[in-house]
Amino acid sequence: MSQAIVCANCGAKFRVTMARCPRCRAVPPAAPDPGAAAAASRRLRKISAVMGAVFVVAIGGLWIWRGGGAAPAPAGKAPTSDPLASRRVQAPVAKKETPVAVARPFMDSSAVGSEAYSGGDLNAALAAYQAAVEKNPQDAESWSNLGQVLVRLNRVAEAVPCFDRAIAILPSRWAYTFNRARAMGLLGRWDDAIAGYRQANELFPNDYVTVYNLGLALHKKGDEAAAVTAYQHAVTFAPDDAPLRLALGISLEKLGKRTDAAEAYKEYLRLAPSAADAGQVRARIAFLAGPAPATAAAPSAPAPTSGR
Repeated sequence: MSQAIVCANCGAKFRVTMARCPRCRAVPPAAPDPGAAAAASRRLRKISAVMGAVFVVAIGGLWIWRGGGAAPAPAGKAPTSDPLASRRVQAPVAKKETPVAVARPFMDSSAVGSEAYSGGDLNAALAAYQAAVEKNPQDAESWSNLGQVLVRLNRVAEAVPCFDRAIAILPSRWAYTFNRARAMGLLGRWDDAIAGYRQANELFPNDYVTVYNLGLALHKKGDEAAAVTAYQHAVTFAPDDAPLRLALGISLEKLGKRTDAAEAYKEYLRLAPSAADAGQVRARIAFLAGPAPATAAAPSAPAPTSGR
């Protein structure tokens, strides 16, 4: 059966075999040839395939030219992102120069001194701190450390001016004042030591070591009442410190407070039952508890605690 077409002019429907539209007499367009249409479709597909291949090749070539697809470099040769690098004029590569040794800053001398001091090499520490203060006379920490080394070398009198310099530069630093007070005690200058510890206590009120050493200095001067007050204050900061209890007991005994002294000695033994002087302290407790004459020697007060 013949196919029907629709007139594009008036919309009438008629057979394709008719030369004109039966309504408006318009000439219809030529009917399409199925074979020719198929051939044209095949030609279009071939052209599209060829153009697609050309496009892919072009994109790939551009990617390779830009370095994204560079082939691996031969063994022993570094890869390059520029395919024309071998043709380019290369600038000469500057030789790496051996770094020139430079003088270390003065703060390094202090670090070397601290390491030597910690390792027990006091002479090396002394030289390092002396070099540090020569390079920077305003280095308060090195002045104080220099004083500490001199104290360790039993050159205490020489240490005092070092502490004075540190305090003059940084008067608010507790350690400098504490170390100077301890040096004064080692020299037997108890008034100066007491004044120094009191000043250090103002800078660091809650430090039990400062208050403890203040009590020891007061004891050495003979002011046992003030020493007891200082020890009792220190106990509030360090209730488990055994030497502090021993020092308190000695001063209490000096004041004639036998019961209180015995209690302080008992606390010492409780905290340090295997102390070297434990036997002597037990004998003293027995003496204080009974009517026996004062024949047993009182224990010695512990040495002052060192600075930091």
